[in-house]
Amino acid sequence: MKARIITVLLMLAVLVSSITACTTKDDFLVKVMKLAPEDTYSIDCTDIEAMANDTEFAYMYDYFIDYLQYYLLGIDISDISAFGYIITDLDSIYVLMGDFALEDIRNILIDEGYMEGEYDGVEVWTDDYEDAVAFIGNIIIGGYTDTVEACIRVHKNEEPSMYDNDDMKSVADKLSSGVVSMVFGSDFTYGIEILAGGVCLRNQHHDDEVLDITGWLKFDSAASAEAALEDAEDHFGHEFDAINISSQLRDQFIELTGEVGIPEY
Repeated sequence: MKARIITVLLMLAVLVSSITACTTKDDFLVKVMKLAPEDTYSIDCTDIEAMANDTEFAYMYDYFIDYLQYYLLGIDISDISAFGYIITDLDSIYVLMGDFALEDIRNILIDEGYMEGEYDGVEVWTDDYEDAVAFIGNIIIGGYTDTVEACIRVHKNEEPSMYDNDDMKSVADKLSSGVVSMVFGSDFTYGIEILAGGVCLRNQHHDDEVLDITGWLKFDSAASAEAALEDAEDHFGHEFDAINISSQLRDQFIELTGEVGIPEY
């Protein structure tokens, strides 16, 4: 497989399931969307547990774990169940979900020069470089202080979230849970005028030497979706290295399915 699939799916220069079935719609992707500010450009989520337990994702897991070291705060990777990455118009933020020993993380933050504080009733640690780390239940969010505080306001229902955007929500609600899942706005699909889109990568059939990829694109009308059908298939194949692509018009949506080859070691 070309390196582009890693670049697209892991985002941030390297963007970051059901492996055999779907989870409920209140999965990690939706949880992250409910934390993300309304002006979010894209969200990428990785089910680390699912990826670690599926040998056909091993090539991506090894690459991802190397990338993730920057965000671990000394946390054991086995304690992290999922990782999310939010990109807004002006900033970005990471989200970790798992079973954390918060006191150990606090000690690490102290060693790194962070100071404990609070914002809107939420524990927040900040340093001299405007970086912040906040604890919201079993979720850790980190990034620049202003963006972390914006996520806290969203969490407190003081400001709208990405999930409050009807277009983004409608796409997310159609996606199956994936080992890697994405929801994105109109700027992601170059040359195709969409309202919102999403992709999930999972492994429905083991030992078939491919992974399964599904995408949904929402347009302003059924006519717009029909007119964009061929371009949507081309985009799906080019950006995600998908093969055996099929597409279906679903009113003002296009549903795309395909396969992604697993590289040989």
